[in-house]
This record gives sequence, C-alpha cells and structure tokens, in this order.
Amino acid sequence: MLSPLMKNRATFNAGGYLAKRYFNKLKKEVLDGTILNSSFNKESTTVTFMTNDPNNKAMDKPYTVCFNNIFLRDSSRSPATVDAKTGQKLFTTGQLAIDPIHTTPDLVKITPDGKYLSIRWKDGDLYNYPLEFLYKYKGSTFVTRSLRNRHTGHRPLIWDSMIFNDNLKTFALDYNEFLHDDKKFYKALINLQKIGMVMVKNLPKINKEVDPLRVLCNRIGPIRTTIYGEIFEVNNLKLNDSNITFTNKRLPFHQDLTYLENIPGFQLLHSVKNETDGGENLYVDAFHSTRFIRETDTEAYEALNIVPINYQYKKDDKRYYQSKPLIEQYDSNEHNVEIGNYEFLIKNVNYSPPYQAPMTYGIYNKAPNKEVCTTPGKIIERFMFKDFIRGLELFEQSINDPANQIMISIPQDTCIIFNNRRILHARNEVIPKPNSQRLFRGCFVSNDHFMSRLTYLEENFE
Repeated sequence: MLSPLMKNRATFNAGGYLAKRYFNKLKKEVLDGTILNSSFNKESTTVTFMTNDPNNKAMDKPYTVCFNNIFLRDSSRSPATVDAKTGQKLFTTGQLAIDPIHTTPDLVKITPDGKYLSIRWKDGDLYNYPLEFLYKYKGSTFVTRSLRNRHTGHRPLIWDSMIFNDNLKTFALDYNEFLHDDKKFYKALINLQKIGMVMVKNLPKINKEVDPLRVLCNRIGPIRTTIYGEIFEVNNLKLNDSNITFTNKRLPFHQDLTYLENIPGFQLLHSVKNETDGGENLYVDAFHSTRFIRETDTEAYEALNIVPINYQYKKDDKRYYQSKPLIEQYDSNEHNVEIGNYEFLIKNVNYSPPYQAPMTYGIYNKAPNKEVCTTPGKIIERFMFKDFIRGLELFEQSINDPANQIMISIPQDTCIIFNNRRILHARNEVIPKPNSQRLFRGCFVSNDHFMSRLTYLEENFE
C-alpha cells in the first residue's frame, strides 16, 4: 500500500482548488467549453468535451479522447499526492502500477458547471481534472503542438540576413530596460527564442561594485562556470595560446565548448573596448542551413543526424573529448515532420572546426587486397560517410553564403547575447593599431535557466 496516497484524503472541492492553481498557468485565457460525458473501465477513462479554441476550429465539434488510467492517476494533484508547499509529487509512477487499486476509478462524474471531471480512485484519492488539462493532453495533431518538445508558445524564426534585418526593431534594447522593465525584458527573451540573438546597449563601466556583464547574466540565470572560469577575457594586449579565440586570428564559424557533454546554451559577449581595426563579429542561423539540406538532400540530412563528429580540447592539464552528430532533433511526431514545422523538429547543432578531432566513423574504404583485415561493418560505414560529407559540403556552403550572415562591429559598452546551440559565430582578423585595445569579456548561461525565465514571464504576460 502507498501510505502517502492513503493519508489526508482529498475532497472534490480541494481537488478543484489545486487543479485551478496547477493548470491556470497553461494559458491566461480560460477555455470556454464543457465536458459532455465520460465512461471508464479498469484500464481507461473516456471523455467527450467541447471548447471554443479560436486557434483550432476542429474543436467546435465534440472531441473524444480515451486516457490511460495510469496517466490520469499519475497526473492527480490532490493534497494527498502533491506536497502543498512545493507542488512536488509524494509518490512514484512505478508505485501506482504495483496495485490496480491505485489506478482503478471508483466514481467518475462531471461537475455541475461542466468544467471538471471528478474522479475518485479506489485507493481513496479524489481529484477534479480541469477542462484545460483534458484539452492540453488530448493528443498532438496537425493543428495542435506536440507536448514533448514544447517549452514555450513562442515559435523560433529561422532566418537569413534579409529576414534578420526585418526584425531589427526587436533586436536591441537598453541596459536599464533589460534590468528593470519586465515587459521589455520578456520581449528580449522572446527575441532570443525567436531569432537566437539580442543586443543590450549602454552598459555602465565596470567598477568595484558593479560588473554589468554579471548583472545581465544573472537577470537570466546564474553564470555557468566553464574551463575558463565564470568570465573569460579576449584582450589583444594580453594574447595567449590556450585558445585560438584569445589570439588576433580570424575565426571560422563555430560554436563554443562542443567538447563538453553539456554544452552551454547561451553566450554573453561584452564589448568593453573596441579600438582596433577588423575583428568584426559574424553570425549565422545554423537552423536555416540544416533546413536547406533537409529540403535539398534527404540522405545527406539523415547522415548528419547519425555520423559522429569528434571534438577535443587538449591543453596543459585539460583533456576533454566528446562525439556528437552535427544535427540533433527532437523525437519525430505527426506535427514536426511537416516541412513547414521544421523549427519544432530541430533541437541543436554541433559544429566547431577549431576543436575538431580526427573522424573515427566511415574512414575505411573497401580495398582490392583481400588480406586487408578491416571488419565488414566498418567498411559499410563508408556509404553513410559519403552522404555525411555531401551534407557537410552543403552546410558549409550555406553558412558561408553572405546572404545568410550578419556582420556586427560591436560598439563599446554593448553586449550581444546569442544561442550557442543554434547561432554560429565567427570573427574577422583583428588588426591592431598603435595604443589601441580590443577588450571583450564573455560568459555563459545554461539553456535550462533561460527557458525557465522565459516560460515564467510567459505565464505572467500572455
């Protein structure tokens, strides 16, 4: 028996109260509609309901869905199953499956207002499932987003230089606006989700009391410590050979820290002084290039999802090594496999030539000499490798096309924030002038913190 599930049995009213608290964040707009009827057996519960969702005209007619009882019981937010203060579960999903008493309804009824499906389970748990909950989990269709990869309602906008320039109005904002105006800060995070970049202007000078880069980062989430510490500097007056970034050399398009298992999601790059010639920063949307490959050469695209690229960092006492495909996708479903919904399929890109180690997949060809001992499986990899190389050629042609790029000479006291898992960045050669300095400072913040902040603000402003 599950002692937490048997204690403090909920009432229908209490269940309804917690349901409102838990699901009122789904959308600020309350769904107009009603639950029409329901039926159940020991395995499932079937519900028919209607809503007037303006984004889904199909819901103008009754909609019927058959829920697995384990799913419904596991989703209960009654006081007996969820801690009132933390909102966290007091039981495990596995515990429910041990004894059917926990997942068999004893009574199912619709509340008089038609807004809740009240279920009393045989183990005594009572909970009112809101109409919003039933609607949200009714299942993904061509007109309903999949729940598996949807963290926010803001759709990424895949861009080339022309599309980016059309969105310049939302690209930049003032430092004080970013810090003190929640609505403008929210719009900046939307832009980070949408095009993957924002610019923050008019940062104050660094002093003993205020480090504006830290302040900006902490507005999103805590600084992510890397092998370079919390904050790194790129200073043309203090060159070092620990990383090609810390030199004046031209940098090709790449992402940072691909040799780590958990690559930081966002980078903040603060221009403290920019007095030299050259050194312009270039950016390109890698999602645009991978979509181009998917539409041009399906086999090459699939190979870019499979063939591992090896990345390494070997300097002094540091040894980092990871293998990742160029393209990472969310699980496919009937929604995101549509060509027009590619932004819901693509998850991350991994591309960083400066840190690339030798390939280890598909590197053997079939030799005419029968004495060659390469295993057949390794030889067969060459076919996939050919598709991969063809895809890599298409990818690099696309990212190096000026029509897909933007170039920015970042002004002093300005910070660029960009998605390190989507936006590739490059730098032109830095050309020093007498008594001139190019000082940039940077740091990273995890995607988890960014998404948490975005969804929290979305709940409050949408």
